[in-house]
Amino acid sequence: MSRRRGTSLPDDGVPTDSLRSRVRRWYATAVPHIPTITLLALAAALVACVDNEPRDAQVDTASDVSAVDATTAGDTTTAEATPERGRCELPADAAVTLPADDSRHSAPTEWFYWTGHLQSEDGRWFGFHMTVLVAGPVGHGIVLAHHSLTRADAPVGGDKYAHGFALGLEKESELPERGFAFDLDRIAVSGYDGNDVLASELEGSKLALTLTDPRGPVVRHGNGFQDYGGGITTYYYARPRQAATGTLTVDGEELRVTGSVWFDHQWGTLAAPEASKWDWVAIQLEDGRDLMVVRLPIPGGDLFSFAELTNTDCTTETFYGEDVTFSGRKTWQSPESGCTYPMDWDITVADLHFALHPLTDDQEMQAEPIPYWEGAATVTGSAVGRAYVEMVGYCH
Repeated sequence: MSRRRGTSLPDDGVPTDSLRSRVRRWYATAVPHIPTITLLALAAALVACVDNEPRDAQVDTASDVSAVDATTAGDTTTAEATPERGRCELPADAAVTLPADDSRHSAPTEWFYWTGHLQSEDGRWFGFHMTVLVAGPVGHGIVLAHHSLTRADAPVGGDKYAHGFALGLEKESELPERGFAFDLDRIAVSGYDGNDVLASELEGSKLALTLTDPRGPVVRHGNGFQDYGGGITTYYYARPRQAATGTLTVDGEELRVTGSVWFDHQWGTLAAPEASKWDWVAIQLEDGRDLMVVRLPIPGGDLFSFAELTNTDCTTETFYGEDVTFSGRKTWQSPESGCTYPMDWDITVADLHFALHPLTDDQEMQAEPIPYWEGAATVTGSAVGRAYVEMVGYCH
């Protein structure tokens, strides 16, 4: 497999017009196979990020945010699995091969995605998310990264949520030998075999984490591949219980933090027109189970709903259709975008019932051209835990 490292833009001195021309040139010559709507949306997002710095993303550009290269981290000893739960292994018929598939792929679209819940030594709770989207062939793709931090400890009247964006173009000469590595403006991630290093900086905060994977990976859709129809396909695996250690600096105070992180990696044809709206929920229950819930429109206007529950013995149960419901008890309208999102969600998966409550309603990513909601939540009901919720396509 081929791998890559990104180039920081635009703060490396590359003029905006140069970035625009490189995007257009890349579109015209390098990736004619990418769905037009995918590339146009991504290119628009890249140019918008150059022209309009989003709220809460402006920090001292002299600050250096970089992750220690984790592409050799597979040589370290993986943490032992807990006595209550053994280490998960891929099924014999898996369409995904690890750790080889930790690397970049020659697919139209590829996502590397982390959401996590962190706790400081004095008991304060923080949620974070980092996403790296790559569109285009290995070594020549456009890279867009989003990252955010949610603070449960924010003072009354203070900001509980901050987010930022970064963008770049791949350099084939800087691809790592194995795994993945993206080093962009204010966000850097690298990893191999479940051993990842993350770093990000937002206004008022700086995060540096080292991740291990004591519980092992889980493939989605049975064997790690799904054809949704209408040209939408994905290879998909997750590491839903990575263990995190590191530091979080908030308002000048450095905190030692530990926590649990959910990592998703997808590649394929993921952004056809029918997939312009979706909901995704990642629930980590205190009893050791992990639950993913997805709602995805498919051709013909139907809503494809499914959930996957990974038990403590690493078996995964899949639920479809009427067995899976997702609804909000109220709505919240963003004062920034005007988008209206459901809030205080009720989720039912077969005989399991959960109530999710966001840490704060305002956890909207001010992405262009498509804002979306991505935030931390608490979970009560059939079991208790914490969750991350993603809602895209509520801005019509």
